[in-house]
Amino acid sequence: MESISYYDGLKENYYHGLLLGMSIIFSSDYYLLSNHESGEERYDIQLQPKTAAMPGIIIEIKAPKDATKEKLKALAANALAQIESKKYDTELRKQSIKTIYKYGIAFSGKKVEIATN
Repeated sequence: MESISYYDGLKENYYHGLLLGMSIIFSSDYYLLSNHESGEERYDIQLQPKTAAMPGIIIEIKAPKDATKEKLKALAANALAQIESKKYDTELRKQSIKTIYKYGIAFSGKKVEIATN
């Protein structure tokens, strides 16, 4: 409520870039991948651990305009379900990554909802 302008966050690409940029702090332990194919389609963001002992992270983003809190909750859950149904974890599993955190995130203006496994 105090940092982002409502006008900054009108499209999914804005939030995608924001999360990708914030993830750079993990680059010593992770390869940061954006819009790569894995499974049946392309995930939004993946943090691929440089060692198999670290967990993998997959993020799928939705950003509708003017969504209610209830719609954002449903979209975050849908984004998480998309990670599963499209098998975005295929690449990580092939590399013997045992623990994979999955996040469905829905943004609308200054509102956000997150669903996770």
